Amino acid sequence: MNGDAAPAVVDLRHIAKRYDGAETSLRGTKLEWKGPALWARNLRRALSLTASTSPSVQALVDVSLRVRPGEIFGLLGRNGSGKTTLIKIIAGLLRPTSGDGSVAGWSLDHPQEIRRRVSYVSTTGWMGLEWPLTALDNIRYFAALCGMPERLARERAEQALRDVQLWPDRDKYPSQLSNGMRQRVILARALLFRTPLVLLDEPTVGLDPTMAKDMLALIRGPLRERGQTVLLTDHQSAEIEAVADRIAILRDGRVWLDGTPRDIVARLAGLTVIEARTEDMEPPTDPPPPIVVAHQRTERPGALGERVWRVHARRQADAMTEVVDWLEQPTGRIVLLDEHEPNLGDVLALPDELLNGAAVEAPRLAEAR
Repeated sequence: MNGDAAPAVVDLRHIAKRYDGAETSLRGTKLEWKGPALWARNLRRALSLTASTSPSVQALVDVSLRVRPGEIFGLLGRNGSGKTTLIKIIAGLLRPTSGDGSVAGWSLDHPQEIRRRVSYVSTTGWMGLEWPLTALDNIRYFAALCGMPERLARERAEQALRDVQLWPDRDKYPSQLSNGMRQRVILARALLFRTPLVLLDEPTVGLDPTMAKDMLALIRGPLRERGQTVLLTDHQSAEIEAVADRIAILRDGRVWLDGTPRDIVARLAGLTVIEARTEDMEPPTDPPPPIVVAHQRTERPGALGERVWRVHARRQADAMTEVVDWLEQPTGRIVLLDEHEPNLGDVLALPDELLNGAAVEAPRLAEAR
């Protein structure tokens, strides 16, 4: 990875994005209202019931972000946090409402230049495959559309399909491929080009665990070796934690936390995670002991009446004993107990106050800029 002195591949400053209300946003599209679908006369008071438009939506609020050359940068956040909007702004597909910045050396005011320097892979991208063409022909066709010379396209297409482990299936049509395999065809399209920036929007969705692991190896290996910068989003926090150099977590359109995975998880250094599985045991009627700061229970269907507990407790020697004393009931049994360190998933799942110093004594997040 290049040093901090190198210009940032992504440099965003105070980016905001607001979407217009539903009715307003349809203006100029095929769905725009072109004429009356209903005639009514002598309606005076009823007009106020239909004259208002849907409220606008603030997707991003004052987002500043820097991604260094050669870095693998992860974006995490719950649904609706603004991840996809931010990715599309970085890809040159959306214009921000306010703020400025640059991507691959070009200002956000030049989206066409940015699009030439970014490879963008979306989980729904396989819907854009040409179904009458084989996997290999889809890759070559895409290369031709982008103006790649034929000889180079043949070489790059083979290498890309080998990278995503689809070369043996190169002559299959999309209808003969699973959803995960179609997703890999789309990823192969992005690998055709040696762009400065690769955007992967949830690249492991639809992939089985083994293939997801291989995709992460591809990100850590060939993409990094080629000097490409990678920005990826994923709902699977464990996968981003394993591959990313740095992470930004979005909440309500803002960068909520920013740093290395280790720095972010360190905010929960005062906690331990205790997992328990019970059978035929009712939930405790007493409130949790003071040592417990958060807990979740999952009911599993079946004749055994199985419940799975994930308890976040303050780190101390008798944490396990206190949690077991609280969970244990006269009937039923505890069939599994485990205690381990918090991970990135806990950072996403726990209430905000647990990461803001109110409940857990945690070290300050290291400056990542």
